[in-house]
Amino acid sequence: MAKHPFQTAIEDGASREQLGAILDPNVTMWAPLLTDPVRGRELVLDLLAEVAQVAKPIAYTSQVADQNQTLLFWDGAVAGHPVQGVTILIDGADGRIREVRAVLRPWPVVNLLVQAIRERIGDKFPAAAWELGQKTAGSRVFTPIALRPLHPAPDMVLHSPILAKAVTGGEEVTEAVRIAHQVQSESSYTCVIATPDRVIELFDCDADGYPMEGIWDRRLNSDGQVTELSVYLRPFPAVTVLHFNAKTIAQRGGFLAGEDYWELPDGG
Repeated sequence: MAKHPFQTAIEDGASREQLGAILDPNVTMWAPLLTDPVRGRELVLDLLAEVAQVAKPIAYTSQVADQNQTLLFWDGAVAGHPVQGVTILIDGADGRIREVRAVLRPWPVVNLLVQAIRERIGDKFPAAAWELGQKTAGSRVFTPIALRPLHPAPDMVLHSPILAKAVTGGEEVTEAVRIAHQVQSESSYTCVIATPDRVIELFDCDADGYPMEGIWDRRLNSDGQVTELSVYLRPFPAVTVLHFNAKTIAQRGGFLAGEDYWELPDGG
């Protein structure tokens, strides 16, 4: 699969003008940091430039696409702490990007990213865009799809969007997911991309009534068991609700009780 022009532009250190040339003038970005969408080429370029600086170096690890969109998986670092993301691109009929969506993990590092970006260009966006919007509980209908159950391998690893470090072991991962789902609603899957060794699911859901978008990326072994699950979410204000509510539930039950699961060492 040929690299998407967006990936090539970022890897080559494209100028603002060069990157802008592949964006539609009316491009919309659903950023991982903000509740409201960012509309228009200039504002989107502003945000992309700052994220690229704060989260550098960005290294793309894989590209997956269907007939509607391209998913770019990448690794970066914020203040020396690893951050992972997925950039979802929808191209227009003329080949220029008309929609960008991005989801990130893990919460403690994304928190550092939000603080840094807000300090640098926070005044370019409405203050409300950095905060929680209105709850949508009861107004959204979620319709899970029926997939063949995918069972965890005994040594399965979870890379959670709300935890500071990985969870290892099939039973432990199952419990961590169960705790998150006490706060997170059922999901509506908007897209599923599957290969023999990987299943990627895009979904919408709520965290205590606040809307979120996410990706489940499951890696499979030759027996069809899940060996690795990486979950990415947006927007940050809603993910924060999930993070703290799940932390309360987990620590009350004595599971994932250590602060090292929830926060960076020494506060990051």
